[in-house]
Amino acid sequence: MNKSKVYLEKVEANLAQYNAKLAGMKAKTAEIRADMKLEYISQMESLEKKRDSFAVKYGQLKKSNEHAWDDVKTGTENAWNDMEESIEKAISRFK
Repeated sequence: MNKSKVYLEKVEANLAQYNAKLAGMKAKTAEIRADMKLEYISQMESLEKKRDSFAVKYGQLKKSNEHAWDDVKTGTENAWNDMEESIEKAISRFK
């Protein structure tokens, strides 16, 4: 199996975990205090936008050729790190 295929499979697994965390957060919306609910919903929308932005970069990575792979991979990793940091902050804030 080539290196890019292994990397793409790893990203897909990580994205599935992210989506599971996001779904878990959505499920907790009913448990959030009324005064925090708007902020929580706003945070969820922001996380979904980051996920959607990452999905675009990931799509570009999947379509890139050998010559563009490293550049696109770097952009994808930056988007992933931003997204992952944001969800971890949100999870810890609303625990």
